[in-house]
Amino acid sequence: MLRDDFEALYIVEMRALTVHLMYRGATPYEAADAAHEAFIELLPDRWRTVAHPRAYLRRVAWTKYLRQSGHRESPSDVVPDRPGGTCPVLEVILSESQERILAAVQQLPQAQREVIAWQLDGFDYAEIAAFTGKKEPALRTNAKRGRQRLKELLDVAGTGRGEGGASDE
Repeated sequence: MLRDDFEALYIVEMRALTVHLMYRGATPYEAADAAHEAFIELLPDRWRTVAHPRAYLRRVAWTKYLRQSGHRESPSDVVPDRPGGTCPVLEVILSESQERILAAVQQLPQAQREVIAWQLDGFDYAEIAAFTGKKEPALRTNAKRGRQRLKELLDVAGTGRGEGGASDE
C-alpha cells in the first residue's frame, strides 16, 4: 500500500475494518461508525507516520466501538450515499457462507472472537501479540479453542443437526 495514498488505504481497509468489528460483536452500523472514527484519528498526517496502519485502525476502531456501545440506536431509515463514496454498510454485504461464519464467530467468548477476527484479517500470532499486548501462548490457546468451537457450530449449522446430534468422533 502506498504510504502517500490515504484514499487507497480507505478503499482497501474500510470494508475489512468494518467486517473485523462485526466479527468481534458490533452491528454493521456500530462497526461503520467506529471504523470511520478510527480513520479520522489517522488524519491529517498521522497515517503517514503510523508504522502499521492496518493494526492501528483495528485497535482504535475497537476502542471507539467500546466507547459507543450501548449509547447509539441503529438507524431505521436507509443510510444515504455519501459524496465521493458508497455507504459502508452496503459495502459489507456478506455471502451466505460469510453470514454463517459471522454468526458462529459472534457466539465465541470475547478472547476467542478477538484472535479469530485478527487471524481472519491475515495477522499472525506474533503480530497480534505485538498489536494487542497479549501473550502469544494465550492467543494460540484462544485460537485453538475458537477454531474447535467454530467447527462444532458450523458443522451443526451446515447439517441441520441440533446440539444433541451425533459427533464425528
